[in-house]
Amino acid sequence: ITDHHLLPEVLPEAVAVINPRRLSSGHPLSTLPGAGTALKFAEALLAARKIDMDISSLHDLAALGIIADLADLFGDTRYLAQSGLETMRLSPRPALAGLLAAAEVNHTSITEEQVSFALAPRLNAVGRLADANPIVNFLLSNDPAEIRVTVNQVEGLNGKRKLLCDQVFAGAQSLIEQDRSVLDHAALVLHHPEWPGGVVGIVASRLVELYHRPVILLTGIPGQPLRGSARSVESIDITAALRRNETLLLNYGGHPMAAGLSLTEENLNTFIR
Repeated sequence: ITDHHLLPEVLPEAVAVINPRRLSSGHPLSTLPGAGTALKFAEALLAARKIDMDISSLHDLAALGIIADLADLFGDTRYLAQSGLETMRLSPRPALAGLLAAAEVNHTSITEEQVSFALAPRLNAVGRLADANPIVNFLLSNDPAEIRVTVNQVEGLNGKRKLLCDQVFAGAQSLIEQDRSVLDHAALVLHHPEWPGGVVGIVASRLVELYHRPVILLTGIPGQPLRGSARSVESIDITAALRRNETLLLNYGGHPMAAGLSLTEENLNTFIR
């Protein structure tokens, strides 16, 4: 298992649990997100098998994941982000070149900010609204026709994501206007059965910026578990807060600034308190 989220008290049974959070604080690999962790694992496998491959050819993909996941740019994480951005500027892989062209971004001067606001949302939209697995082949493809078709599909899903986010944001604001007492709590917790689960995390981030407090948005029809996403503010570890209330939850996981969770509808009011 490769991962970067906070570790549970009991690790899952596996041949190996490869997680930078098992390293000491200050270790140059300690802030790697999932993409960076997978890259270092691949690098170790290649070395162990004595396979001659230039791992730096994958730094652009690692940088994409590092920046999209808002990783702390320290040690090797910072180096991989810088190296990957340089690769995108000098020789972008065809798939990324196609996405950048659709986003009207000049690859020769691409910055961390443009990865965050142009590339990352488009790729995230696929995983939130469809099946993200075909994106692996897309990112590795050299076929112009395949790339063109997939870029068009990604653009369509990204447009749909924007629309859904605006609808959920408007719905959340409506719930707050109907009951201003929800703002009396230190955290803002809202639920609507028709919100699409794939975008509630994005909207939660927008509400954090607006109300300056942790936000949890939940969705789920009556009779089924509620599922949702949490986003936090600096100095409040949202996953630690969930851990303190884990008796009310079916499951949860994440890191200090973001998490996912599920619970029964019966526990919702107690959980909010």
